[in-house]
Amino acid sequence: MILRKRTLRQSGFTLLEVMIALMVFVSVAVTITDTTSLRVSSLFSMKDQTLASFVAENRLSEIRLSGLVPEEGEGKTTAEMAGREWLVLTRAENTQFPGMRRITVEVSEAGRSEQVLYSLATVMGEH
Repeated sequence: MILRKRTLRQSGFTLLEVMIALMVFVSVAVTITDTTSLRVSSLFSMKDQTLASFVAENRLSEIRLSGLVPEEGEGKTTAEMAGREWLVLTRAENTQFPGMRRITVEVSEAGRSEQVLYSLATVMGEH
């Protein structure tokens, strides 16, 4: 008669297996968190740029509706939109064509004038 040795098998994971699984889980969680954070930041940036574009378009519309070609030079104003204050820099420059001026409008958040969020340009002349 052959004696068989009984081996006791334990069910469960070893400490090494648990540590590896935990490392994989943490890596995935960090990647998802970073991606989500980047998306949210990008969304807020797009929102700011969209609002700034509306402010710039409004300023150019005001200039066009006035019917006057602006004199050469710069002017700073502020505008309010969406409960926020915006700094609007309007620059008029002569072109190579007489009576025509290039009008550039740059919009930034009030208090952060060094960071231009949106710039819009057009050419205007006497009709």
